[in-house]
Amino acid sequence: MKKYKPKKWFIYARLVSAFLIIFTFGRGTNVVYNKVTTTNNHETKMLSQAIILDNKEEIYVDENPVLNKYMNLPEKGFEVTIDNKKYEMSEEDYNLLVSVVAAEASNSIDDTLAVMSVILNRADKRNLTPVEVVTAPGQFAGYFNYHYFNYLNEDGSLRDVTKVNAIKDVVNDALNGVRNNNYYGFRSWGTTSYSDNYIVERGNRYN
Repeated sequence: MKKYKPKKWFIYARLVSAFLIIFTFGRGTNVVYNKVTTTNNHETKMLSQAIILDNKEEIYVDENPVLNKYMNLPEKGFEVTIDNKKYEMSEEDYNLLVSVVAAEASNSIDDTLAVMSVILNRADKRNLTPVEVVTAPGQFAGYFNYHYFNYLNEDGSLRDVTKVNAIKDVVNDALNGVRNNNYYGFRSWGTTSYSDNYIVERGNRYN
């Protein structure tokens, strides 16, 4: 029996058909792959943005350790900010300011920052220096009652005591733009009729 041999045109046709099928399938695979890749990239980008937004505050705090240093109490009007006006002072004025703040604030760094914030809020509003604010007639009992002398040596330098050193640290932060309130006044803890806004028990009351 004579063995059947397919004609050349038939072989070529089958080869061309196979090539077209492979080419078409390959293009389809690439399109699907590209679509999936694009979608995944978009989803990854969206997820990354969501993670950054969700953790923006934590990242900001990590990059600005001073924000972890002080307490926030927004319901009482206390929230730490770091981009406020900065002040430069002479050594004499600085020592006077620190001594007055030491006489006015409690031992809490948060209450100390609150006192400094009031002083600098007034300085901003009235275009005064911090020392002009604390030495204004009848404004700060720590000054006009001479209590600030308790924190100064005879030569005008600051006494090397624990409270003064803690106060200096807070005053330095405040002069470099850190504040924790927008108040313009305060009274001692015992003046309950003045305000219920305070950041620590036994500290000052702010308004």
